[in-house]
Amino acid sequence: MQLLLAIPAALGIGGASTAAAGATAATTAATTTAAAGSGISLASILQGTATVLGVVSAIGAGDAEAAQAEMAASDAESEQSVETLQGISRRTSIKKQLADALGAQDVAYAASGVDLSFGTARSARKDAYREADLGLSTATGTEMTRVSRLAERAANYRSAAKTARRMGLMNALTGGVDNLLSFSERG
Repeated sequence: MQLLLAIPAALGIGGASTAAAGATAATTAATTTAAAGSGISLASILQGTATVLGVVSAIGAGDAEAAQAEMAASDAESEQSVETLQGISRRTSIKKQLADALGAQDVAYAASGVDLSFGTARSARKDAYREADLGLSTATGTEMTRVSRLAERAANYRSAAKTARRMGLMNALTGGVDNLLSFSERG
């Protein structure tokens, strides 16, 4: 067991100092000598070490893949607020264009002496409102579609992260069991 605990320190994992690595090497040598006296071969020790490292590696790979998926999910979630702000900007622009168009029409009709409350002036005003309403509806629909698509993407990334973690554990488990079976077959 000391051998398995000494491996990360001997490899420099976790910030082990040189003195600790030397002490670990001495412990490992003593354990290997004791193991040789009890009938355990160096090949068995190395296979056990490789098994542990393979298990740790598989779990680490699953966690790394899951971390990438979690970051992508966070990015998709942050893009939702950006999309909302862009939607507000688009709607504000449409409203400004409506106000500018109505102002220009009112000035033109008033300058020509036409009453703004009926006739062509009123019809032009209704058309401008209708176009603005259509533009606002389209902008709102576009924003809602994009935000929901980003939310769905974030959920898919989170699901992929969970799957990656599970697969890392599954790979670690199957690799460990496979190595233990080959170890037991060797005797």
